[in-house]
Amino acid sequence: MGKLMSIVIVLVFFAVTSSALAGDFDLTKFGLKPAESYDFGGATVTIISWTSERMANYFRDNLVVQGRVEEAERIFNCKIEWMQTRDIPGVNFARLLSGDSVNDLWHVQNKIGYYQLASQNALYPVEELLPAEYWENLPPVLKKIEEAMMYQGKIWGIGPVEYRPIFGYIPNITFVAYNKDLFEANSLPDLYELYLEGAWTWGAAIEVAVNATVDLDGDGVFDQWGMVDVRPWYLAASNGAYLTRTDADGKVIFTGDEPGFIEALEQVREWHQLGVISPTGGFLDRTGAMHFNVGGGEFVTLKNNMTDDWAIVPYPKGPRVDEYQWIVDGASTTVLPVNAQDPEALVALKTFLWREEDVSVSDVLATHVANEQSAQVFLTGQQLWNGICYYLFPDYLGTFSADLQLIYRGEKSAVGAMAELKPVVQANLNDLLKQ
Repeated sequence: MGKLMSIVIVLVFFAVTSSALAGDFDLTKFGLKPAESYDFGGATVTIISWTSERMANYFRDNLVVQGRVEEAERIFNCKIEWMQTRDIPGVNFARLLSGDSVNDLWHVQNKIGYYQLASQNALYPVEELLPAEYWENLPPVLKKIEEAMMYQGKIWGIGPVEYRPIFGYIPNITFVAYNKDLFEANSLPDLYELYLEGAWTWGAAIEVAVNATVDLDGDGVFDQWGMVDVRPWYLAASNGAYLTRTDADGKVIFTGDEPGFIEALEQVREWHQLGVISPTGGFLDRTGAMHFNVGGGEFVTLKNNMTDDWAIVPYPKGPRVDEYQWIVDGASTTVLPVNAQDPEALVALKTFLWREEDVSVSDVLATHVANEQSAQVFLTGQQLWNGICYYLFPDYLGTFSADLQLIYRGEKSAVGAMAELKPVVQANLNDLLKQ
């Protein structure tokens, strides 16, 4: 408890003092020129994302940043336009080919367009443009995300663009949520206490899940389940195992066939066969005791819709680790098109719009968690994340998703399925990364 409280106190102190000391925003600390030095000549800067409409709403409705867009348009002599689309990277490639992308900022994710654009030489090499001061002043966790998403040994992103107050934090770190009211009603041990004791393990998780999976009306069919949305790559990460990793020669290799990952696949199969994983995905409706996929926007969903008391803990420890692993499956960033007319001005504009000091720790916690215990867990995860994203290449994993279902049904062994998959995925990675 003491270690957790120390982390919380340090982070809160840092956030409060940073906010108190924040004066006029100065781009020169990032190694850029003063904002007034950049001039788009009245051109339109288009910010393209699957969340652009929510970004526009953020700048319109959030008191801290109200008027920021209008101020930027005046200082940078430009018009800012928000383009909402799910067709990424299709729209990006089309704008690049037509020449319409010269003043674009592109929001991408490892799951949404990033590797497709990078592998087709569509991105501007920002690492060659930006000075050391830029990276030194980027919030530390955001720099770790950029390093995790390096392509061919280079950084291509300049940090994310957000639609809610979380800039400077990892938005999609994933936790296990549990229904505290349901736990109390079923006389189940509190997961936060198990976590503090270091006893929150795979074994503890299955014991809780079995006791929480019950037939409430006596018709011989389960009405309440112990687990909701268990994803094996997250469970593998909690065992210190990953689908891919970078070897000593800098090559990204498929490692889903290694023992720690196989253990996770077999564990999830066992849980499916025991019937403790909800087939309906219920957590809000009180039919699931533990939700194993709470991160990003799911926090907002729970905050707005969960009537029972709930809290979060990290994923339970697997048998191969001694410490809790903090799970980040992937990440988003902002990239520039290779034909950017004034790339430094685009970087400056993005940096002017989204600022670390806009976001207080109290805002982040108010948006994401419901109680002090969860706040401690959330902030500890932000502090202790090891910089590894566990699911970087979802579009290049061949039949992985289909193979999981065969494993769960007992139609394939985990070892056999991963052995068959390995050469396919490795070939995809070699082609993507040109290695």
